Amino acid sequence: MRLTRGVDYGARGAIYLAMQPPGTIALISEIARQESVPESYLAKIFQNLSREGILQSHRGARGGFSLARLPAEITLYEIVRAIDGPLALCPCLCESEGCDRIDTCGLYPFVCEAQKQLTGVLANTTLQAIAEKEKSLLAGLSG
Repeated sequence: MRLTRGVDYGARGAIYLAMQPPGTIALISEIARQESVPESYLAKIFQNLSREGILQSHRGARGGFSLARLPAEITLYEIVRAIDGPLALCPCLCESEGCDRIDTCGLYPFVCEAQKQLTGVLANTTLQAIAEKEKSLLAGLSG
């Protein structure tokens, strides 16, 4: 399983915002440049994150994006769902597909447990925790 490029870019952009002082409104061009991601693609991703209440879009001369909530209240799982939709390691775990062999499939309990653990890790990982880790790693490089 691999997270999509959209999730990677969206998470990196959101982490960038989480590392700024509270209430900071950043231009999409600034975020894209700092995170080395395509600006037009990031803008589309950020619109999805705004619709889901993760980011807030600001229009006008001082427009840009900010976090809609505190970094401690936004999880990596929310970002994944907002960009890629529901997480499913295989079709039988997809909410819309399901499978008629679940009762007799030896693989199902294992992939179900794997998905539960992955979802748990993502749901318990906040932007604040990631931003703190990144700041620590950056400080280690400069010190």
